[in-house]
Amino acid sequence: MYSFKILVLGPFNAGKTTLVQTLSEISMTTEREITRPEEKVKKTKTTVAMDFGLVNLGDGYVVRLFGTPGQRRFSFMWRVLSKGIHGYILMIDSTDEESIMEAIRIHESFRQEHRDVPYVVAANKQDLPGAMSALDIRLALDVPDEVPVIPTIATNHQSAWTVLSTLLERCITKWKIVI
Repeated sequence: MYSFKILVLGPFNAGKTTLVQTLSEISMTTEREITRPEEKVKKTKTTVAMDFGLVNLGDGYVVRLFGTPGQRRFSFMWRVLSKGIHGYILMIDSTDEESIMEAIRIHESFRQEHRDVPYVVAANKQDLPGAMSALDIRLALDVPDEVPVIPTIATNHQSAWTVLSTLLERCITKWKIVI
């Protein structure tokens, strides 16, 4: 059996938990009620440790998805969860300017530490009014041309699968995995 370890990270309310749950046959989350009033405006629960999901690709290949908490106070979990990753998905709420600004900070710090790890950017919530285009997000985050920025709807299985399969292709190439 071969297991890919994929990290899903991004700002608060970007859709990380949703993506993991949409893709996974088995999933687990550590969501808790939000206590901060300024965050309750966006949603009622948040991930405090991690999300976990398992995707069976068949022929002995599985993907283990690890979703990070999006709130800055839980960012220490990024380092814990990123050990041994094959690749990562940077999720962004493309309708929220604050989320995009936070994603810029996350992208810069994570990319420095994981320079050689393949990744894709998921421009989530493309079905909502005011969503920034993938090109605008690419420019805002200064994403290199070779890194895919994928318009995404995390609640849609086909859209979520496009994100994961694109990343897996990059991982297979980078790590020279024979399938």
